[in-house]
Amino acid sequence: MTSHSGNFSTSSLTSPKASYRRRECSPSHSPHSSRDGACSSLTMGEASKKSFSSSSLTGHGYYYTYPRVSFNEDLLEPLHLDVDPTLQEIRNKEKDDIKILNNQFAALIGKVQNLEQHNHVLATRWNFLKEQDNSLSDLDIKLLYDRYMNKLNLEMRSIDAEKEQLDSELDEVLVCMDSFRKKYEEEINKRAGMEFNFTTLKKDLDNGFLHKTELESKLSGLHAWVELMNTIHEQELEEVMSQVKDVSVVLGIDNNRYMPDPHQIVEDVRAQYEYLAMKSWEELEALTRHKLNEREELCAKYGDHLLNDRRVIAELNIQIQKLRSCIVSLKRGLRQAFSLICDENIKDAGLQGETALNDAKAKLAKLEDALYNARQDLAQLVKEYQELMNTKLALDIEILTYRKLVYNTSSSISCLKN
Repeated sequence: MTSHSGNFSTSSLTSPKASYRRRECSPSHSPHSSRDGACSSLTMGEASKKSFSSSSLTGHGYYYTYPRVSFNEDLLEPLHLDVDPTLQEIRNKEKDDIKILNNQFAALIGKVQNLEQHNHVLATRWNFLKEQDNSLSDLDIKLLYDRYMNKLNLEMRSIDAEKEQLDSELDEVLVCMDSFRKKYEEEINKRAGMEFNFTTLKKDLDNGFLHKTELESKLSGLHAWVELMNTIHEQELEEVMSQVKDVSVVLGIDNNRYMPDPHQIVEDVRAQYEYLAMKSWEELEALTRHKLNEREELCAKYGDHLLNDRRVIAELNIQIQKLRSCIVSLKRGLRQAFSLICDENIKDAGLQGETALNDAKAKLAKLEDALYNARQDLAQLVKEYQELMNTKLALDIEILTYRKLVYNTSSSISCLKN
């Protein structure tokens, strides 16, 4: 090709196509390696064109044969510009890895900065201590160390003594709690026993009231029976008296015999009937008196039982009043104890509620900070996404430009081939 270098014409050097081809084949206009084959083919075509001379174009001189034009046939095949579906996943994964590495790098940078600041602070302190007293020797440092250790030992001893005191106070409090617990259990047992006694006394009182009602019902029945017997006795007595008054005697008189005095006969009969009436009256009165005596004895007996029952009921009422007063006092004491326990529980619950509220407020503040950071991260991600979309748009435009350049190059090559 060097043999043909002297045969270029001025028209071929100044042609716009040649300048365009030079500009296309320059390094500044060939960003992809796929253009190397096109540039090589163009240089070969230019070399073939350089074999032409001005004399050959005018018909003078010798006839030269130029070599065959060769180019890369792969450039005639259509470009496969399909996007790999896994490419986006790979890019996202790379972005995530880059973000993680950036975060780790930022954390390491922060730690390094903190360590540098701490180192700087320690260095300044060390310099200050050196400037403050340069006459300190190892002995002085040992004395300072001993003093500091003695001070720490004294503090530790005081803390141990305070711990022992607190342990003794805790033991005393536990002993008091045990004694109060025992007293409370004893009071509960006493209350249970008193409640049991109260139930038994109540049952006895109910039985006494039932027995009293039974006796009263029996007494009322006896009074009714006595009244009934009195009425029966009066009716029988009236019937007897009426029978005695209404006695009529029919006498048959035998005129042949001796006629006694009729008045004497009537008097005799009347005397007999009066004797019978008096006898029956005495018998009836004795019977009624006997029955009344029996009823009076029963009434006296039942009255004694009633008095005894009333006495027992009064004693039971007194015991019930005593038990009620004891129960009221126990309830008052238990109420006071329970009120103290409830006040302590309320205070503990209030403290727990305040701590829970403060914890919830702290967690809420942390969540708000996390939400704010998440929003900031989201805004940053949106910004990065917009930047990536702008970059993608620029890359798409560049790809279209390169595709158009490749198409123009292939068309120019096809024209040269033709």
